[in-house]
Amino acid sequence: MARPADARKDQDLLNILIANARTSISDIAKALGVSRATAQGRMTRLEKDGTIAGYTAVLGKQDHVTAISAIILIELEVKQQGNVIAALRKKAEVVHCYTLSGPFDLFVKINCVTSTHLDEIIDWIAEMEGVRRTTSSILLARKFER
Repeated sequence: MARPADARKDQDLLNILIANARTSISDIAKALGVSRATAQGRMTRLEKDGTIAGYTAVLGKQDHVTAISAIILIELEVKQQGNVIAALRKKAEVVHCYTLSGPFDLFVKINCVTSTHLDEIIDWIAEMEGVRRTTSSILLARKFER
C-alpha cells in the first residue's frame, strides 16, 4: 500500500491530467514538486496498474461526467484574500477562482475524481486560516458553454 504522501501525489497527478490530459511531464513534475523522472515513473505505474486507462480529448458536449465538480463560495476574514488565494492556487483541484461582490468574497470551482476527495478539498478550504464560512454546490449537468 502506498504511503499517504505518495497517494496524495498520485491524486494530485490525476487531477492535473483530468484538468488537461496534454499537460507536459515537465509541468506535471513542477506542479508536484518532484523530478521529471519521478513524475514519469508515477504516470507509468498508474498506467500499468490500470488507474490511468488512457487519454482523451474533451468534446464540446459531454454526455457523461468523468469527474465531480463543485462551486464553493467563500467568505473571508478581513485582509486575508491574498493568503487564501495563494493557498488555493497551489491545489491542482482548484480550476477557477474569482473575486465577488456581495456577501461572499470568492467563487471557486474545484474538480475531483471521487466524492471522498471532493469532501476532503471542501473541508480543507473551510478549515483554511482566513476563511470565515463557505457554501458549496455540486455541479450536475452542463447545459451549454460558450
